[in-house]
Amino acid sequence: KDAVAASRYERQEVYGWLFKSRHKSARDSRVRTMMEVEAFLDIEQRWQRVGYPFDHLVPSLATAIGSSGDRPAALAELIGIIQNDGIRLPPVRIDSLHFAAGTPYDTELTINPELGQRVLPAEVAAAMREALSQVVDGGTAKRVQGTFKMQDGSVLAMGGKTGTGDNRIESIGAGGRILSSRAINRTATFVFYIGDNHFGALTAFVPGRAAEGFRFTSALPVQVLKGMAPILTPYLENHGQAMCNAPLADPPKGV
Repeated sequence: KDAVAASRYERQEVYGWLFKSRHKSARDSRVRTMMEVEAFLDIEQRWQRVGYPFDHLVPSLATAIGSSGDRPAALAELIGIIQNDGIRLPPVRIDSLHFAAGTPYDTELTINPELGQRVLPAEVAAAMREALSQVVDGGTAKRVQGTFKMQDGSVLAMGGKTGTGDNRIESIGAGGRILSSRAINRTATFVFYIGDNHFGALTAFVPGRAAEGFRFTSALPVQVLKGMAPILTPYLENHGQAMCNAPLADPPKGV
């Protein structure tokens, strides 16, 4: 209330300028600028709700159509949200701790399942899963289709999204002619879900000028995931358990 009262003169002055017809062009330009700023603030808040890892968005055409910087962990978290029907759970390394088992001080601590927050409608998440599955069934990740098979012969449903980044600084001359082009880095990413309980992201990355010598695309991480199938399948067979158990100690000698 105090701020509104103290700014009365300034606000009236601004509105007086705003409605002067001889300043129409300048007025419209500034109104468009403020609308754009507010639009990107709204986009930023929406993205951060589903795991966008940075504090600010770059206001650009690329961002407006959904192309922006990200991190593999954040992409994987987004896939997890989609897989989990739009509910975001905090990423954790340890889901339970068990102390003093079998003693009077036996204590077990587990993650509170109610920590989840709905950030997408379930219907949107289901539609996105279907779209992601089409990328594997007949799109840019088709080579990994049917890779993960269980012992009973069933095939785990998969979905994902591929992306390739050839990031450069280019100088453009008259008529759109490229005068110079310098590689900054090259990236290729595949984010995916496998079955009902597993998801992740694989990224190939070459930094700096060395990227000039590489031509790989997102087919590379897709092929890497396919090659990892013999390693990952036993984990997927374990009904959702991560199998991150401590290795068994060597038995005492002579036993």
